[in-house]
Amino acid sequence: MSGTDIFISYSRADRSVAKHLARSFEGEGFSVWWDAALHSGETFDEVIERSLRAAKVVVVLWSPRSVTSRWVRAEATLADRLGKLAPVVIEECERPIIFQLTHTTDLTEWTGEAADPVWRRLIDDLHRAVDMAGDDGKRPAAAPAPARRFDPSAFVRGNAAVALAEEPASETTQFLMRDDPLEALGAAFHALEIVIDGRLEKRFVVTASGLRVGRTAPADIILTDPMVSRAHCLVELADDRLKVTDFRSTNGTFIDGKKIDGTAYLPIGSVLRVGKVELAHAVRKPNER
Repeated sequence: MSGTDIFISYSRADRSVAKHLARSFEGEGFSVWWDAALHSGETFDEVIERSLRAAKVVVVLWSPRSVTSRWVRAEATLADRLGKLAPVVIEECERPIIFQLTHTTDLTEWTGEAADPVWRRLIDDLHRAVDMAGDDGKRPAAAPAPARRFDPSAFVRGNAAVALAEEPASETTQFLMRDDPLEALGAAFHALEIVIDGRLEKRFVVTASGLRVGRTAPADIILTDPMVSRAHCLVELADDRLKVTDFRSTNGTFIDGKKIDGTAYLPIGSVLRVGKVELAHAVRKPNER
């Protein structure tokens, strides 16, 4: 069975990081499988195990969420047994003791730069592992990773700046992930909006994959504010409501001026404050500007 180069194992709460890394690996010339490739009706546990066994390398993303995930632990154990484990730490955490002695790449300080020495060493290691696993010669030559581009109209307020972690797709879908077209959102969608003096400056659409807020990539909303933690909080859909989860940030996450404890819901019209930046929760229609 011919498999992909890289299988990514991760906790669902780290989905946006997995998505970012999958695209980064593809930019380096690898073929990548992660569970976004699952199709409706498939038996997910069977497909995942089959894909893991077929992959040449298994990249496990360790975080405070994944170390407690039975699925991630099981996938890491199987990958280790098959001799194809390539663990990566994406956030400081205490790894399972069985993996403490396994060489692990630390990407906790990686900002998404393709020239970063730690990233380059990881890419070199992965290329060697893929080549050693056997290659049919059809894998495309490694291509340089595209330069990270931020929205040039980055909003700046005081010492806080905000930018998109994704390339803008077009003028009308500028604040939407490229693979989540407006038409797929139905009659209405949830959004986080930055409004200054009554004028909309930024709109971030919240889709099923959620939005991670932080000071550096791979956050979906990057706030270059010293009061914002590297990985600050997650905003996601839960039963057609917005749920906010604070990632034990240094300065906290606030809803309508009140600091949340762990997880809280963000009502429509309420304001989420991260550092010095305020984002209002609104429900909009696809044709609404």
